Amino acid sequence: MRDLPQRTVTAIVYAGIVLVAVRGPRELFVLVVAVLAVLAFAELWGLQRAGSANVALALLVVIGLSALLYLRFVDAAPPLGCGTECMWGPLLMTFVAVWAADVTAYVVGSLAGRRKIAPGISPGKTWEGTVAGFLAATLVVVAWSRPGLGLPGVSVVIALLIGPVSFAGDLLESWVKRRAGVKDSGTLLPGHGGVLDRIDSLVAAAPLVAAGVAILDRMG
Repeated sequence: MRDLPQRTVTAIVYAGIVLVAVRGPRELFVLVVAVLAVLAFAELWGLQRAGSANVALALLVVIGLSALLYLRFVDAAPPLGCGTECMWGPLLMTFVAVWAADVTAYVVGSLAGRRKIAPGISPGKTWEGTVAGFLAATLVVVAWSRPGLGLPGVSVVIALLIGPVSFAGDLLESWVKRRAGVKDSGTLLPGHGGVLDRIDSLVAAAPLVAAGVAILDRMG
């Protein structure tokens, strides 16, 4: 955890930008997503040695960023059990759940991690940290869904899957880096690496939440 101070400062700046973009005009969020897309694909270009794995990651980035835009633009009754007075909604929930999983997995893995979960792809990940991250993400979705007011079935599915799905996105990006022979996708974010290192879990989780919102919208 030697890089924790640097990681923390970067995370605070990143979180601040996200909060402003999520609660600001839609055009601002589109601009932020567009910048992320440009930076992500610049890093993907540098990872071409990974071959088909890089193509899979590129496809995930496109789908994931599109899902984030959908969540920002969707105009329906607030899903996931959130009342009409709720300010934040499923978009911010997605960010917070992914952040909770990442931070918890990092802290628990660093302090108590013993058993490696995928040493050939991502040596730093442990079962202890990963499972703790899953639980943290689940708790965020459950809290956001206000279980006391009735938890929609789709929200239960999201709560159970958002941790594993975001972890799969992280693992895919780690696999791409391994095949490309690099440690990080870039150096733009001190303590975190590149943009792909920061959004890999997010672009995997966003389509899951977007699908849940779409289903709830259809259910009326």
